Amino acid sequence: LPLSFKLYDNEGKEVDNLMPGASFPKAKEAFPGALTNSELVSKITETLEKKGYNKETSLVATSLCCDEVNRPLESDLREIYDTNFNMGGLAGFPFGGATSFGAMAAHIPDGGSCLVVYGPHVGVDSTGAVGTVERRGRANGGSCCGSAVAASGYVGSVFKGDAEKAALPEDALDAQQYFVGSMLMPYAERLDAAEEKMKELPYALYDAQTELMGRIVEKSGGAVADGTTAVLGGIQINTPPGYSDYFLPLSFKLHDNEGKEVEDIMWA
Repeated sequence: LPLSFKLYDNEGKEVDNLMPGASFPKAKEAFPGALTNSELVSKITETLEKKGYNKETSLVATSLCCDEVNRPLESDLREIYDTNFNMGGLAGFPFGGATSFGAMAAHIPDGGSCLVVYGPHVGVDSTGAVGTVERRGRANGGSCCGSAVAASGYVGSVFKGDAEKAALPEDALDAQQYFVGSMLMPYAERLDAAEEKMKELPYALYDAQTELMGRIVEKSGGAVADGTTAVLGGIQINTPPGYSDYFLPLSFKLHDNEGKEVEDIMWA
């Protein structure tokens, strides 16, 4: 039973934790209430088993940013609900929209239900800095989430009068980034007033995504033939290589097959 695996330099100082999936306390310091991926999966399983969810008849759909650092959570979810359906695009917004939800619902096994997991992501690096993270094989880390940070800069410039609002794009070349900025715009004042903008940014993005996901479920929830839709929203927290990622759950609600919310199933 391996319990620790650490690397030391030639002065005897610990320089790295090599244990796969090790905890990373700085993530919880920055985002109190965050759970490791394994803790999150256990909570989800325990909660949804009581609602009749199982691997044979349940389907999981994710709306997480396309950044490769977000794939471990999907891998963990696949362990309990098989291959995931992907609704997400830049910054985690469900850009697949109502059409993708309807398609996903048509793939649910007969008599089954679906779990939807959505949210923005944010990095916490080895120093505890928020909004950046070390990446595999790179000497220097970078913005995390890059799309979100870029949108925040755009929104801040417009709010301060230093830039004009971007025009609605006529083609798909960079349409997703336009809509990330557009949907973040209502939170410009809140972000401008924040003492720690990189910490506030994922919360603002979560609120924007919750509004959009709510409209998607309301419009297309009726496509779920027999079962229910459990919608878990929160903030995904990426950590340096070798450590477990985290997820801060902010809402967990159950909807009937007409898309109507019927129960708040967030654990205490």
